[in-house]
Amino acid sequence: MEFLLRVKRVEEHAKANGTWYAPHPWLNLFVSKSNIVDFDREVFKKILKDGVDGPILVYPLLRNKWDNRHSVVVPDSDTFYIVALLRFTPPPPKGPPAELLVAQNNEIIQFCTSRGLDFKLYFPHYQSREDWMKHFGNQWARFMERKANFDPMAILAPGQKIFSRTSQPRSIT
Repeated sequence: MEFLLRVKRVEEHAKANGTWYAPHPWLNLFVSKSNIVDFDREVFKKILKDGVDGPILVYPLLRNKWDNRHSVVVPDSDTFYIVALLRFTPPPPKGPPAELLVAQNNEIIQFCTSRGLDFKLYFPHYQSREDWMKHFGNQWARFMERKANFDPMAILAPGQKIFSRTSQPRSIT
């Protein structure tokens, strides 16, 4: 039970000391087993050498245990790691500004991208349809098909900048 409540205790502590109500830009990624050593060497030991003022969760996951009917995209590897950086930093002037933490998250993403790591963001925030297409990769067609079937008028669309709202049902072809 303690394992299940580990983040809950941090949340309660953050609420008690006020850091819960300050911006805390979390970063959640899936990193391929084949790239986790490089990720550790650069991200944990250099970029995050001073920690994140909260839990860093790293767990191995098996691809064959995931339900591929979901729209979550995971690395191509049979084994990959969830890496969750759960920041609970005090607001300025005691802690760094949120913009600095977001920049650090972006530095981590840029490292993964520039080194060609097999990784995927969990709960990504992309700015263009092209970025979303790259994220989904060979699952894009399936994602489009599901969108056409389950949300043909794109009611759930605008916030993620994947689809535009339409008054006509979309065709997937």
